[in-house]
Parts: sequence; structure tokens; C-alpha cells
Amino acid sequence: QNLSARMDKNLAKSDNPSRKNSEGTGIGIKITLIAVAVLCVLALVYAIVSGTGILARSTTAMTVGKDNISAAELKQFYADTRASFMNSNGYYLQMYGYDVSSAAFDAQSCLFDSSKTWKEYFLEQAENTAQQVSILFQRAKEQGMTVSDTRQQEVNEFMTNIQETADSYGYSLSKYISLAFGTGIRKSDVEAYRAKRALASTYYDSLLEGFGIADADIDAYYEENKDSYDVADYYAYEVKYETFTYDASSTEEGAPTSEEDAQAKTTASKKAAEKTANAIFAALSADGSNFDEAVRANIDNSDEGFETALYENSKISGLSGASGDWLKDAGRKNGDATLVEDEDNKCYTVCLFLDRHVSEDYTVAIRHILFKTQTAASDADEATIAEIDAANEEVKAKAEQVYEQWKSGEKTEDSFAALAKEYSEDGSASDGGLYEGVYPGQMVTEFNDWCFDAARQPGDNDIVKTSYGYHIMYFVEREGLKYRSDIKSAIESERFDEWLEGQKTSTPTTYNKKGLMLL
Repeated sequence: QNLSARMDKNLAKSDNPSRKNSEGTGIGIKITLIAVAVLCVLALVYAIVSGTGILARSTTAMTVGKDNISAAELKQFYADTRASFMNSNGYYLQMYGYDVSSAAFDAQSCLFDSSKTWKEYFLEQAENTAQQVSILFQRAKEQGMTVSDTRQQEVNEFMTNIQETADSYGYSLSKYISLAFGTGIRKSDVEAYRAKRALASTYYDSLLEGFGIADADIDAYYEENKDSYDVADYYAYEVKYETFTYDASSTEEGAPTSEEDAQAKTTASKKAAEKTANAIFAALSADGSNFDEAVRANIDNSDEGFETALYENSKISGLSGASGDWLKDAGRKNGDATLVEDEDNKCYTVCLFLDRHVSEDYTVAIRHILFKTQTAASDADEATIAEIDAANEEVKAKAEQVYEQWKSGEKTEDSFAALAKEYSEDGSASDGGLYEGVYPGQMVTEFNDWCFDAARQPGDNDIVKTSYGYHIMYFVEREGLKYRSDIKSAIESERFDEWLEGQKTSTPTTYNKKGLMLL
């Protein structure tokens, strides 16, 4: 009986559900701990692989035709897109309240499209560029094309520049590349990426040349798009008026005391402005040659800021408001005058039209040999500044030495080009320092002023100092009117876009979400 009782008791223990759960929980804990350990190992492996860039290099982000673009390559397209945009627009973004120095910037809503973050916007632009470069690259490879000397020189200069930049910040090249282009990006990745873009650009250059745009094409395009290229000469003077609003909490002296008072003050200001504008208009001579005198005779003598109401070479496309609409009327002729009210700009404008014509700005061709100088950082100490100044003096001496070498020789354009190939530190070195189609305002001030000196003649030469360094200059020739080169570029752009759309159809693009997530 006692044995039987003990057996029953033991059987009861074995059937106890609580005991079973306890044992199951123990096994569950062991399994969970093993799973967590495995996950930790996987996470560590992922972090290591991601940090070295192996994953980004081995994972396709997008495929264009037969070209697989890795996440590592797309990272560089992204970095270039973002850097280019920020260099051009960073200042203006700060005016809109964006903290462009913050790591959180990319997560903020895009100014142009509130449905996207800045990162999404930059990535979309980078994908578009990557697609275009890939198509050009593949067509170049199919035709057995190699990188042109000019484009190769650009690659070499880029690699030199990033090494110099890394040195200036005290970084190793690998560290700087990682910071500039993304974690895990190596020098070899950058070189491959730049080589690809260089070959694509070489094909692009040949494509534009093959379009064979003639003078007749430019003339026809101009006739259809005159407003985009014409400029106007005219007189215009705005007489401003003020609008008032009633604010019951305002304590400012002279502020409107009621809605009616605000309306009365606005009406009075408008009438005074209209009276002045009418007086100026009435005082104009038949040919309008006394416009400035008419203005001075009828405005407050305390307005010492007025010099002239003459506007020359104003782009037709840039004219706006009521007066702008009147000025760019195709039927406008010399001597036409008017007085218009512009409610948007709160003024009455007296206008007198003189002439409409194409811009007389021209382009030039020049050669130069650049010897780069250094610029000290704003927080550089005196010893560093002195060291840089001394180095820059050596650069200046070298430039003067090469200049004298050229002047003591044949003094021809060909001999100048040969020296440019040998010594210039500019991307144009492989082309003998040649820049064609240079237009006013394109280059830094000192460079620009030398090129567009009214007395400049073919063969003129000199040394010019700019923020980049010392330039030995050689003036080749004054080319044609700028508007014609602008039109040529516009036609090239239209024809290229048409070509590209056709290529996109025959070279489909697909995206890999896993690869895109690595950016």
C-alpha cells in the first residue's frame, strides 16, 4: 500500500503541468540566449562588412541595361549630387532656416517637394545621373572608345585635389574619402567611378560634335525664341506709394486710428505718387532724352540716391510686372512712353522705350598656364601663414621663369601650348591650356577683366594673379556673340535629351531595394 501510494505520488508529480512549463521555460531561455548570441554575431559581422564597404561593393543598387551599379558606386553619385547642390545653394537654404551643418538636415522636408526628404530628393537626382552616365558609358564601350586626354587630365587633377584636401585637413586619404563619399568607399572605388564618368563624358563630347549644328539652325532657333535672347534699353522710374492697415494694438505715432483712417492714408499716398508720376511723364520731351532731368525736377530733393533711370541690356525674359509687360511687347518702338500703375509692386512707373536687340556680349578663346598657390586657413597660426607665403613666392618665381622662357623663344601660340602641357596645373593642360567660349563673368574677376579688356588683341600675354594662383595668359581671339553659343548649347541639350529618351527605352533600368537601403 505504501509502495502504491508512493507510485501514485510520483505519477502525480510527472503529470504536473507546472513542472512541464518550468522545464519548457528553461529550454526556451537557452534557445533565446543562443538566438541573441547569433544575432549579436551577425550584427557584428554586418557592421564590420558594412564598414569595409564589402557589402556596398557586392550589392547591386540599380541595373541599367547590362551595367550593374553597386551601392558603393551609387553612394558616390549621391555624394557628388549633394555636394554640388550644397555648394551652389547652401547659403540660400540657410536663409530659409535650414541648418545645413546638422546631420539631421537630410531627414528634413525638401524645399522643392514637401513629400520628400532632402535625402530622398538627392537620391532621386543621383539615380537619374547614374542612369545617364551608365548609358553613355555602355555606348562608349560598345564603340571601343577610350578616354580622351582632356577627360583623363580631369580625373588626374581630381585625384590630386582630394589628396591635397586630405593633407590640408590632416586626414589620411582613405579617411577623407570615407568622409566625403561614404563609409567603406576606397581610393580604388573613386578611381573606377571617375574613370567611368570620364569615358561617359568622352562619348558625350563626341555625341554633341556629331549633331553638326549649323548657323542656319541657330538663326531658326533664335527667331522662335527671341524673348529668351533679346535685351532692351529703356528708361524707367518707379514712384512708390504706401498701403496702410489698421492695428488696434499699435502705439506707433501716425498709425491709422481706424479701418477708415487706414484706407484714407492709403488713398492719399497713392494720389501723391500718381501726381508725381504724372508730373514726370508730362515733363518728358518728345524723344525722351531729358528723362533723368524730368525725374530730378519732380522728386524730393532729399532723394540723393538717384543717379539715372536708364537701363541698358536688360534681358527681355527678366522683365516683370505691369511695366515689364509693356516693355517686352513685340510692337514696341523707339520713343514709346507710358505711365502704368503696378499694384503688386505698389508704385506708378514712368517708362520710355529706346531699343530692343540681341546682347552684344561676346566670347573669347584664351590659353593659360596655371601655377597653383595655397591659401591659409582662417585659424592658421603665424608660422603656418609664413610657410604658405614663402611657398607662394616660390610659385610666383616659377611662373615668371616659365613666362620668360616662352618670351625668349618663338613667342608663338604653339610654343605656349607646349609649355602649358608641361607645366600647367589646370584641367586644360592636356589641351595646351585652351579655353574656348569664355563669356563675361564666367571666370574669377582678375581673369575675367584681363580677357575682356576692350583693348585686348590676339597674341596679348601677361601674368595674372587670382585666388587660384598665377596664370600666364595668352589671348587667342575674340570669338562670336555669346547669344549664338547659348543657342547652340540649347539645341545640343534638346537633341541630347531626345537621344537619351530613346536610349532609356532600349536600355531599361531596374532598382534593388536592398542595395538602395545601403545608402
